[in-house]
Amino acid sequence: MSIDLITRADDFGSALAADGAILEAVESGRLVRNVSCMAVGATIEQNAAALSLYCRNIDIGLHFTLNSEWDVVKWTPCTSREAIPDLLDIDHNFHQTRQALVQAKPDMQQIMLELNAQLERLTALGLPVSYVDAHMAPDAGIPGLSDEMRCWAEKKGLLYVRDYYHFPDSGMPAFAPTEDTYQKSVDSWLNGMEEGEQYLYFMHPAKLSDETMAFANDEFKPGIVAWERELEYRSAISSIWEQRIKKRNIHLLRYREATVPEVLVNNLGGAF
Repeated sequence: MSIDLITRADDFGSALAADGAILEAVESGRLVRNVSCMAVGATIEQNAAALSLYCRNIDIGLHFTLNSEWDVVKWTPCTSREAIPDLLDIDHNFHQTRQALVQAKPDMQQIMLELNAQLERLTALGLPVSYVDAHMAPDAGIPGLSDEMRCWAEKKGLLYVRDYYHFPDSGMPAFAPTEDTYQKSVDSWLNGMEEGEQYLYFMHPAKLSDETMAFANDEFKPGIVAWERELEYRSAISSIWEQRIKKRNIHLLRYREATVPEVLVNNLGGAF
């Protein structure tokens, strides 16, 4: 029996460092089969056309964003700020944490207004969106949002892929101070998978740069996220995946190739 593995690169459009890494990973064909795009990101307009060239090989999704998690880098809403006051903090940015967003008890109509606007931006850029997921999982914190997004996605002809979330007991591979140790961590993570099961592996590949050094806040000091994303970038283009896939009989999947879950996700409080 094989292991089915949905592989997804998140945060395309967040930075040139991320876009370049993800495009390189997609071109290599070694791991990534799905790319989630941030319509609110600073570089999405610049690099959407380059990503669209690979749409025959990957599924492209909307990475629905309602949080600006970093201290310096901020995401720009696709709706006018006047129309979505519940989604913004006192500085008129998206709330920095999911907890702050949940505590604001945002109006569902404002959320759906921004969701529609983010999808419209990606499609206007020529990206053939086939699924929707959520950055920092607001759909795991805001009551009713998961059901709203699922219904919305069905009407739009999209997959709501939170329903596909299934992970080994260890969650995601543990990061490490060296690439060699990280690759061993990935192997250990893969060893926790059972044959005949379908799993999700999401990552945030990005090249170590001044851009990613700015991905920092009280929880993640400068350099931590930058190194973690550099590790995921190196892994996503590594030939080691050819050996892993053959050894474990792994079948890499786009979302549209995946098995639809029998049980829909409706619980709150998930980490992602």
